This record gives sequence, structure tokens and C-alpha cells, in this order.
Amino acid sequence: MGFPHGSLSRREFFRSALLTGAGLSINPIMRVWGTQQSAVPDRQLVTLQLDGGVDATMLCDPKVNVTGEPKINHWADLSEVEQVGNIQYAPVASNRSLFERYGSDMLVINGVDSQTNSHETGKLFNWTGANSEGQPSISALFAAAQAPGQPLAYSVFGGLSRTAGIIGYNRFDDLAVLRGLTQPNVQPWSGEMKRWGSEIQRAQRAVDKESARMLNTNVSLREQQSLERFNSARESRKGLAALADLIPAEEDIVQREDFNAGGMMFSSNLKQQMQSALLVFQSGLGVAADLSLGGFDSHDENEPIQEALLSHLYEALNFFWDTADSLGLADRILLVIGSDFGRTNFINETNGKDHWPIGSYILMEQGAPWGNRVVGVTDSLHFAEKIDPLTLKASKNGIFLTPSNIHKAVREYLGIEQFAIDSGFDLAAVHSIPFFDLFSSPIGS
Repeated sequence: MGFPHGSLSRREFFRSALLTGAGLSINPIMRVWGTQQSAVPDRQLVTLQLDGGVDATMLCDPKVNVTGEPKINHWADLSEVEQVGNIQYAPVASNRSLFERYGSDMLVINGVDSQTNSHETGKLFNWTGANSEGQPSISALFAAAQAPGQPLAYSVFGGLSRTAGIIGYNRFDDLAVLRGLTQPNVQPWSGEMKRWGSEIQRAQRAVDKESARMLNTNVSLREQQSLERFNSARESRKGLAALADLIPAEEDIVQREDFNAGGMMFSSNLKQQMQSALLVFQSGLGVAADLSLGGFDSHDENEPIQEALLSHLYEALNFFWDTADSLGLADRILLVIGSDFGRTNFINETNGKDHWPIGSYILMEQGAPWGNRVVGVTDSLHFAEKIDPLTLKASKNGIFLTPSNIHKAVREYLGIEQFAIDSGFDLAAVHSIPFFDLFSSPIGS
């Protein structure tokens, strides 16, 4: 499979380029975008999408049962709402440990109206800030603003992703895919060269040499553009060597976890998603990642399912922040946790809860000066109430919070609002809420 001595003909060159896995047209979804490689960026963004609809009354917006109304929670028959600092929470699952450890680094935003009971629309609204197609996800926007030339600027390990054409994204199912991307000629786990691997490497070196020679000859404009795109893709692949060196041995990769909840079996690879995203960040090749944990669509046996998943969430967050800290990344990351919407303010006939438009977000950042705060308010039956957009206090003359408000505030906080406006993704009609204002008080204080 080696090349003959001397230069290649143009036809031989383009055929060889395809054979060596560096074709001139690349799938836009799986393309390794960009060619640059740099030090670890100062800021990174992670979204953790809790798919299906989290019951916020069992997490950060706890509700006890109201006399004369349908029962909201079984846990409220025996327990009271608990509180750490300024954050109230439901005394179920591992919530006490969660808020004791991370409450000071958290901003809880309750009473967010997704204005829908549809999973598809709820995910779209909560992760793009718009309830119709056309807006990029907050992750895509951040990646396009901060690292458009990085090969893995925007990586998707789960959940909804939208780019609106401003950047490409790379979707990975597991670390084996990442390893295969960074070392295409090596067996993923054995580390041995694939069959013909050495011949492919020899061919790649010959192709690199020949492409450089051809660029210095009288080629047509079309051929020159093809060669430039070809070299750009090749350089992107070379830049991935930084990531290849970081991927651990098979025994050190976090494995999928299976557990029982409400008589149902659940399977989660959330920790491996987290491990993968952090390795991409450590390599300096990316700045934004989407993660997901599914199973929250608990129309039956709501409390056992939600408790099991929330306990798993706490364990995964411990893994995420501990790993980020060990890699020197923890103080660079903003983690945004949300869901499609909430769950009804009553238990149905199968001990489940159905779709409810009112939900919550949790934003986390190590050492956040805006932590230990709750913004947004719901009444005793988990209906959203209006708040004053300046004081953040409940106000009949205020506004209802929607995901648009959270997205606008996060854009401003991350310094990408002007980029969004310039790119045609303005949220000008949306109120700017000072969620991160150090002088605003927690609701109820």
C-alpha cells in the first residue's frame, strides 16, 4: 500500500487522501472543527440536562401538602422542609448532603415557566432560551464566541444540542469514540496498530509532503481551495494528539452504572460523560459540553424514581467537581443544571406525576460570590409567582420568569451577549434579570 518513489499525480493524490481517512469533505456533524491548539481556556461551560422533567418539589423548591388540596408529596406526610443557609430543600434522596456541600456555590432559580407540557418544546426552551427553532444552545453560543477555532470547542455527550449554524459540534457516546477519533490507526483499548496501520501512516506522510508540493505549483483555484480544506482537516487531527495523551487506560474509565428505582431498572453513563468532558477541557481543545441524565419522566411511582435519580445525581456531582479539582479546572467551570419542565402539583392514581410547566435551574461555580441564594418564587401549590425584575422580590406588578430570562443573564455573565446580538440571536425583548448581582437579596430574606 506504499507510494512509489517520486511525486504523485493529482488523481493519485486525491485517491490516496481518501484512503488515508482524510477526505476533502467531512460530515458537518462529526467534523473535527478548527485547527488551533492552545492552553486550557480560562472559562468553560457545562450544561447538565435532567431529561424527562425533574420534580423540583423534591429538590430545590420543596412543597408540603396543603389541607383541602390533592397531596403533593408523600414525603411531606412525615417530614418538614429543611434548609442550609438561604436554600430550602426537600429532605429526600441525598439532598441534605448535596446542599450542605455545594449550597454556598449554588444559585437556585425557582418558578421558571417553560410554558409547555411538551418534552420537545420544553428541552428546546430550557437549553436555547427560545420555544421555537432558530436559536443555538447556550453551549454552542459560548463555544462559537470563545473558541471557534478549537477542534472540540463544542462537545455533546448527551441531551439536546442546537448550533443554528454558528459552529459545529462533536457527539460522543463514550471514551472509546474519543480514543478512536484521536488515534484512528490504533486499536481503541489494546493500543496495538490496526492492520495496515503502519502502511497508512506511511501513506499519510507521503500525502502531507505531496499536498505541500502541490500548493506551490500552478493548480486551479478549485484545487487550491480543496487542498487548503484538506490541510485544515489534517492539522485538526494532529491537534488531537494532546487529547490522546490524556485518555486513561480502560480500567480507569468510569463504567456505566445500573440501579433500581421504583421497580424499574435504570442505566447511566453520566460519570463517564463528565470524565470525557473534563478531559476535553484539560486538553485545551474545547470549552463547552452538554451532558444528560435521563429517566425523570416519572408518570408512575414518582417518588422512588426521583429519589434514586437525585441520589445518583449527587454522587455524579461529587465525581465531577472532585475530578475537575484534581485537574485544576474546578475554578474555571460554570455548570448549569436544568430540565424539560417540572411535575404536577398532585400525585396521580399510579403514584406518579405528570407534566407541569413550572421548573427550576441550579447554577454552580466554585467559590461563586453569588452562591447561597435563591431567586424566583412559587406559591404553596407550585404555581409560579411574578417577581420584580430589579429587586428580585415577589411582586404582583412584576414578571414571570421563563428560560429566556435565565439565558439572557447567563449570556451577560459569560460575556457573550454582544456576540449573540452580532450573530443575530438577540434576546432584546427579554428582561435582563440581575441573578448574579451581589447586592440583590435572596427571595424571602
